[in-house]
Amino acid sequence: MNLKTAYEPYFKMGAAISRWNLHTPAHTKLLTAQFNSFTCENDMKPMYYLDKDANKKDPEKYNLSPALTFENAIPYLEFAKDNKIAMRGHTLVWHNQTPKWFFCERYNENFPMADRETILARLESYIHGVLDFVQTNYPGIIYAWDVVNEIVDEGAFRKSIWTETVGEDFFIKAFEFARKYAAPEVSLFYNDYETAQPWKRDYIIANVLKPLMDKGLVDGMGMQSHLLMDHPNISEYRTALEMYGSTGLQIHITELDMHNADPSEESMHALATRYQEFFQTYLDAKKSGKANITSVTFWNLLDENSWLSGFRRETSYPLVFKGKCEAKEAYYAVLKAAVSDDSIDKWVPDYSEEDYKLQGMPTPDIKRFRENIWQENEYNYEASYGFIPNVFAYLHNDDVKRDCMLVIPGGGYCMCCSHEGELAAMEFYNRGMNAFVLSYTTDITMSVPLHKQPLEDISRAVRFIRKNASKYNIDGKKLVIMGFSAGSHVCGSLAVHFDDVIDNNPEYADISNRPDGVILSYPVITTGEYTHADSVRTLLGANPTDEELTYFSLEKQVKDNTPPCFIWQTEEDSVVPVENSYLFANALREKKIPFAHYVFPRGFHGLTVANDEFFSGWSGGEYSMEQTMRAAFAVKEGKGVNVSEKRREELTQQFFSGKEQPATGIDLSLKEDVGLWTDLAWAWIKNL
Repeated sequence: MNLKTAYEPYFKMGAAISRWNLHTPAHTKLLTAQFNSFTCENDMKPMYYLDKDANKKDPEKYNLSPALTFENAIPYLEFAKDNKIAMRGHTLVWHNQTPKWFFCERYNENFPMADRETILARLESYIHGVLDFVQTNYPGIIYAWDVVNEIVDEGAFRKSIWTETVGEDFFIKAFEFARKYAAPEVSLFYNDYETAQPWKRDYIIANVLKPLMDKGLVDGMGMQSHLLMDHPNISEYRTALEMYGSTGLQIHITELDMHNADPSEESMHALATRYQEFFQTYLDAKKSGKANITSVTFWNLLDENSWLSGFRRETSYPLVFKGKCEAKEAYYAVLKAAVSDDSIDKWVPDYSEEDYKLQGMPTPDIKRFRENIWQENEYNYEASYGFIPNVFAYLHNDDVKRDCMLVIPGGGYCMCCSHEGELAAMEFYNRGMNAFVLSYTTDITMSVPLHKQPLEDISRAVRFIRKNASKYNIDGKKLVIMGFSAGSHVCGSLAVHFDDVIDNNPEYADISNRPDGVILSYPVITTGEYTHADSVRTLLGANPTDEELTYFSLEKQVKDNTPPCFIWQTEEDSVVPVENSYLFANALREKKIPFAHYVFPRGFHGLTVANDEFFSGWSGGEYSMEQTMRAAFAVKEGKGVNVSEKRREELTQQFFSGKEQPATGIDLSLKEDVGLWTDLAWAWIKNL
């Protein structure tokens, strides 16, 4: 007896898997032993189908018919084909994990959004291409698609880039295209979370499902079911399940898990009890005809795989298997809902140690990972909203000792702008360095002065990297820090104050925080006449002392031991006056600190590395915006720290209106001017 046989008379039993599961034999053996359906956790979402390089390289060719790639999806489809196991397709259309450039003219984020008809043409071509590829090469493998995902929020349709460019009917158009190209036997689903909430339940039925049903476009409702131990209550959930069922649509439980951060025996027993209640509810609804449930999918195989630990920022134990494919009490509880106790066998996975090792997974050229730089109880900024400053690594996957670049994005001390993070790290990674991006403390609410916290963050980051120098293959090599705008102020603050910053943790106290070189890009430097007022206000508050202003006016703080500096800016910079660069260069000169200083005649503020990737409208990963988004959501929910009503309204409009900042295009000729600055910086680094 196992999950798939116990529930075979009622509905499919599935699990979501990642590429790591797919390349771990023990995990695929568990999947095929216990389940008769699976979902690809991430690799079949829109960003993985849309071929960024091809579309950006020839935007005119692909303007109405975006180039697609299937390299991420094929391994899952091949596995399903070889093992004769069914798949749910997840997901064709989503506001998340769909790249912004897909919506822009020339597939370039520096250009305006394309018009409705262009986006609809792209959408139809994309859906057609995905369905045609799957159905031609893997017929019968995918039995259902989540066509559209999560379009309801705040009591109405979610404001998103889809509604901004196409309108609120974009989901109907997506279903029209999916119905047009899907094989007759493939079921089409709408999928959403928190679907048991009464307001959301009613809105989905009336405004999403009914219009689709009237047009014959939808076959099923996907209830994600990311549950908590106390939410939703089982009665509310049952009511929602039966109301969706009363529409006559199929019901899929698509992303089932139950967050529980307590691994104690008592808590795991409570988890098992709650799982049994939910599966009994599924069976009762199915048997009574109140809901035609045809598939239930756990979201991940093992506790250790669960997305919840990252999402919740605490270790979660939410599933029915753990560790080396061991069955938890919850596994047997789920079985007991369907079969009698005497037919349940003890699950004992008989897999070798070799089966638990990654096998056949291509070795990437680059190692990417995140590490927090502050330990528990070390970091206590009042408006952190659960964020901990961290470094994100881009390391060559070899044993060569390399110079290191630590990138500090700008953002007026309000945020760590994504386009000043990964793009810069990758530019110098591609030149042979190992690189990191620092996400330091910022305050988008401009309500809690930062004072020395960003300086302490970068000081700890330098020490942290040096402490782990052997692990990162940088021991004995140069460590250069590079900042942009306010991120340059963070870098410059360390350059002139590194010997002021005492680290109270004995693990770091004796490690040098003095960088070997400092690159300042369109830098915020002074608190005087040419200051960038908003940066200084966010850093020091509305009423800084004269002592604070002097301390953070970096041109006044250059010392004999300040590291060598490379400074660049454009004369046209309309955000941070170019005098900032001159002031710092003159101060370095007075102290006889080696420096290079370039002022280019043309170019706007925020050019980051000004390379081909930047000019093609690629901004890199958005992980550096974590604290900003945490703060924005907290303010939206009325949980902000010292946030005025005016600022709350501004942030709600900025982050939740669904409107993107307008773009007008970009002067590509800048590539032949300011676009050369990284070549100059590279020559400078090699000569440090």
